[in-house]
Amino acid sequence: MAEGAAIRFFKRNLMEIIFLIPLLALVGTITLYPIARSIYLAFLQSNNQIGLGNFQYVFHYQDVTTALINTAFIVALALTMQFLISLLTALLLNRSFFGRSFFRTVIMIPFGVATVVSGIMFTFLFTPSPQSWYLNSIIVKLGISNTGINWIRPSWVAILSLAIADSWKNFPLIMLILLGGLASIPASQYESAAIDGANFLQQFRHITMPNLYPFIMMAVTIRAIQEFNILALALVLVGSYPTFLGPLAYTTFTNYGIHDANYASAIAMVLLGLISLFILVYIAISRRLGMEV
Repeated sequence: MAEGAAIRFFKRNLMEIIFLIPLLALVGTITLYPIARSIYLAFLQSNNQIGLGNFQYVFHYQDVTTALINTAFIVALALTMQFLISLLTALLLNRSFFGRSFFRTVIMIPFGVATVVSGIMFTFLFTPSPQSWYLNSIIVKLGISNTGINWIRPSWVAILSLAIADSWKNFPLIMLILLGGLASIPASQYESAAIDGANFLQQFRHITMPNLYPFIMMAVTIRAIQEFNILALALVLVGSYPTFLGPLAYTTFTNYGIHDANYASAIAMVLLGLISLFILVYIAISRRLGMEV
C-alpha cells in the first residue's frame, strides 16, 4: 500500500519533481557536499584516524582564540550599528514627505555594491597617509591631528573601521525588513493611542517596538549569520590583522602545510558552532517573547 501511494505521488507530481532535480543537484554539489566534506576533514587527523586532534591544535593555536574574540566583537559592534541606523532610517522613510520614493531607492545602493568594491572604497577612505584624500586629509585640515589617524592599527581601531564599512554596505537590508514591518502596523493603533494622549515615545515603546519584534529578530538573525562569516571585506580592508575566524580559515587553507585543509575545516567547524549557538539563543529569546520560530 505504501509503495502504491508513493507511485501515485510521483505520478501526480512528476513535472514538479523533474524541475526540482537540477536545483537539488546544484544545492547538493555546491552546498551540502562541501559542508559534509569539511566536517569529515575537521575530524580527520594527520594519522588518518578520526578524532579531535585538529580541534586540540587549533584551540592551542593563539590566533584562533584571538579570532574567536574578534569575530564575536565585530558581530556585536556591527549589528548594533546597523540596527540603530536601520531603525532610524526606516522610521524616517515610513513617514510621508516629498521625494520619499527617491530616497527609498537611493538608500539601497550600498547593498548593491560588490563587497570587494566597497572594501577598496573604504581602503581609500581610511588610508593612513594625511597627504591622501578623504578622512585623514580632512582631519589634518581641521587641525584635529597633524599626522592623521591610522584607521587600520591598532586592532580595536581596525575593528571599528571594519564595522563602519560593513554597516554602510549592509544596513539597507535590515532597514528594508524593518520598513516592511512598519508598513504592516495598522494606522488605527496609532490613532487610538493619540486619542488617548500617548506621545511619540509612548507610541514607539508600546506600539511600534512590540509589532517590530518579529521583524527585528529575523533581520538581526540574517545579518548575524552573514556577519559571523565575514571574509572578503575584512581581507580587503584590514588584511590578516586583526584576524577573524573566516579569514583565518581561508589563510590556513591556502598558506600552510599538508594538513592545512584539516585545520581550516576545524576552524570552520568552530565558526559553525558559534553560529549555531547564536541561533539557539535567538530561538530561546523568541520563545520568551512569545514569538513563533
